[in-house]
Amino acid sequence: MAEISFPFNKDNDAGGRQAVGQGDWQAMSQLWAGDRVAAKLTSSSYTGAALPFAIKVIGDRTVEISPGEAWVGGFFYRLDAPISFDIGPNFDPAKDRRDTIVLRADIPRGSVNMAVVQGQPSANPIAVQPKRKPGQEWELVIHELKVPRANGRVEPFNRAPFDLPAPVAFPWNAGDSANFVPVGTFVYDLDSDGRHGQQELFRGRDGLVPSMTLGKSFTYTPQLINAASDPKGLVCRGRWRWIAPNLAWFSVDFRNDSSAAIRAKQDALSFQLPVPLNGSTGQSFAGYLLNIEERSGLPNMAALTGMAWAGQRGQTVRILSQSANSLMDGLDYLLVFPPRASIVFSGVFEANQFNE
Repeated sequence: MAEISFPFNKDNDAGGRQAVGQGDWQAMSQLWAGDRVAAKLTSSSYTGAALPFAIKVIGDRTVEISPGEAWVGGFFYRLDAPISFDIGPNFDPAKDRRDTIVLRADIPRGSVNMAVVQGQPSANPIAVQPKRKPGQEWELVIHELKVPRANGRVEPFNRAPFDLPAPVAFPWNAGDSANFVPVGTFVYDLDSDGRHGQQELFRGRDGLVPSMTLGKSFTYTPQLINAASDPKGLVCRGRWRWIAPNLAWFSVDFRNDSSAAIRAKQDALSFQLPVPLNGSTGQSFAGYLLNIEERSGLPNMAALTGMAWAGQRGQTVRILSQSANSLMDGLDYLLVFPPRASIVFSGVFEANQFNE
C-alpha cells in the first residue's frame, strides 16, 4: 500500500489504519511539540532550585535531580521522586571533562529514562552531543556537568529547554489587553478595526514593548524644528516601523517648495522622530540635502548628519553639515534650508519604551 494514514476507528482498504506503532507515534507526535521540559517559563525571575529537574551536588561526586516532567522524542516522561547518580572519577591531572545528564527515549525498549553520558578529558572539553535517531534512541540534555581534573568537585549547569506561554492575538487594543497575559508572552495586535496598525508585542521582565510592525509602515508628519518661518510650500513626510523590541526604523523627507529659504531662529534646524529616543548614549543618523539650483550658497548635493547627544530623551535630532569654510572646521549646524530643495534622513534608533 503506497498510501498510509492513521489513526482511524478501523483499518480499511484505502490505507487507513487503526493501530499506531511506536515508530508511527513518534513521527506523528513530534509534529505537536519539540523536546522540552513540560513547564512554561511565566515568571520574570527564577532560582535554579525552583525549576523542574533541579540539580544539586551531594559531596563531591553525587548529583541529585528533583522531580519534573518532559517531552522527549515524541514521548512523555515523568520523574515523581528525586533520583541520584554517582559521577565517574576524573583522575587526569591536567584535563577537565564534560558529562551530560539526559532523558533517553529508547524506542526498541519502550521507555524513557534518565542517564549520565560521560565525555572525555581534554584541554578544551566538549560534551557528547545527544542522540537523535528516530525509532532507536532519542536524547534530551537537561544538565551539563563540569568534571574537574584531579577528581575535583563536580559543577552542574542547567541545559534544559523550556516552553514559553503560547502566543495570543487580540483584534485591537493589544497593549491594554496584554496586561493580563503571563510574562514571556508574544502578543499580536491584528488591528481589526483599522485604527492603529498590525504589530507584535512582547511582555517580558522589563515590561510590555512593541517588537515588530507586521503590516504597512506607519506614517507621520515630522516637524521641522527651530525654523524661523513655516512657509506654505513646506512639505513634511515621514514613515516608521518597529523592527525589534525598542528599536525603530524611520525615514523623513522635507521638501521646501516655496521660493523662500527657511532659516533657523536659534540653534540648528532639527527634525522630529516618531517616538522618543533612548538618551543613555548619543545616536546619529545619515541624510542628504538635494539642492539642484544651488541656492542659499549651498552645493547641489551635500551629506548631512543628524545628531542626538547623550542625555537627550526627546524626539529632536539636530541637523549638521560640512562647514562651508574648510574641511578642517568639521561639521556646523545647518542654519538654512534652501528654496526648491529637499532634506532626507533615514536610519534606525533605540527608542525609550522602557523609560530608562
